[in-house]
Amino acid sequence: MQGYFSYFPNLAYVSRTTDRTSNDEFIPVKNIFRRPKLRDDLKNVVTAFEDYVITGDDRPEQVAERVYGDPRYDWVILTTNNIIKVRDQWPLSANDFQNYILAKYGTEERLTEVHHYVTELLIDESFRAVVPEGLIVDSNFESRYLEDGSEITYSGTDLPNLSSVDNAGTVRDASGNVVSHTNVFSVSNYEYEENENEAKRRIKVLQPQYLDVAVSDMRKIMKYSKSSQFINNKLKGTYNPRLSGQ
Repeated sequence: MQGYFSYFPNLAYVSRTTDRTSNDEFIPVKNIFRRPKLRDDLKNVVTAFEDYVITGDDRPEQVAERVYGDPRYDWVILTTNNIIKVRDQWPLSANDFQNYILAKYGTEERLTEVHHYVTELLIDESFRAVVPEGLIVDSNFESRYLEDGSEITYSGTDLPNLSSVDNAGTVRDASGNVVSHTNVFSVSNYEYEENENEAKRRIKVLQPQYLDVAVSDMRKIMKYSKSSQFINNKLKGTYNPRLSGQ
């Protein structure tokens, strides 16, 4: 089985070594401007993919080892999920995550600051969703609806002086009086970054029975077509300023 870059075709790059024997001498270099992709008709086959959750500090090659039995198929994992920048699009390890958030926010105190507010799912007595879950809102967000003929207000009330919130979202003050309903909660900078990193763990993997299709397509994509620079299907020429007198 070939490694990722072994599929890539070459460019005949003008040699810049001091021991070259002529101006038209070249060295082959990998054409890293080529990119693999899954064929469109394969993307539309729902059964060709399955959900996968990256565990621990696993890297793409470790996921490939588990799914395909060979770490060199890591490019299939990345291509399936359109991941180009692994550093930004793959979940960080626990140590890298801590280094990242401290570098971004500067201090641990800033990590506890509010990043944004979100709603929790609110269902009325008829089991209808009044407010969706995860809606990003302002801290003073309010939603009103009727329940048993009475108007109920859900709001983004701050909770420091409130004693309890039950499962229905009923908020009571220190005396036990109902003051409002709230389904708006703050998300700290730390929670936001953690959620973003955890979301990257949910990926798709190409089912092993379709692996040969992906490899075959990779080989076809990486072949050159006939052109003025064509040398063979794995090599094409590049501009040589020495031969043009520049």
